Amino acid sequence: MSVPELLSYTSFPSRGFHSTLSANIALNNAVPGCSAFVLYTLPPSIIIDRYELADRNITFELRGESNLELPVFAVDQLDTLLLLDVTHVESPSNKISVDIPVHVRYGPPLSGDAPRQSIRIPPPVTFWACHEPVDALYPLTPHLPIVQFAMLQPYTHFSMPGKASSLPPTELDIPLGSLDDLPLVEAGTTAVVLIIFAWLLYRSWTCAGKLRAQHLKQQ
Repeated sequence: MSVPELLSYTSFPSRGFHSTLSANIALNNAVPGCSAFVLYTLPPSIIIDRYELADRNITFELRGESNLELPVFAVDQLDTLLLLDVTHVESPSNKISVDIPVHVRYGPPLSGDAPRQSIRIPPPVTFWACHEPVDALYPLTPHLPIVQFAMLQPYTHFSMPGKASSLPPTELDIPLGSLDDLPLVEAGTTAVVLIIFAWLLYRSWTCAGKLRAQHLKQQ
């Protein structure tokens, strides 16, 4: 029994903070009673929105940083694991397409004019999970990286690939803030704060004057 074959793996668009990971998979030699799974290992820079996946009716389990707003330097530098059950993905053949929306956290600013950063996302791991022993399947043991997923607890045997995918990682190219702009940003921020403070002071003084005039009229 062979593992599901990852035929292609791309990201589009490849520039910017919002992209889609697309994987084409061949479900070879499927066995009744077994399910096909896809496991993504995503770097800390990548954000997965669980509500977005739920809206797309994707069966998944997510393990990793759940805060969608924090920049990359404010989260634990640990990979995020995303497990998908693709058994019921509709397809006229044994080949299926899986599209996962991803977003990128803001990276640390760098020196230079319009600095950019390249984020590499490795191809996912594809495997079968079965309730009963099947040829070439392994029992669930603590050394397997999938043992922590609750979604896999009903299964007992797995067809894990013997080696990493031959497909290259996909890359996302994102812009970063420039440290060269910091003096201008600080000066602009200070100016705006002073202007707002002056406006509030002026409005407070005019309102106080009107209230004082009304009070004198009432006397």
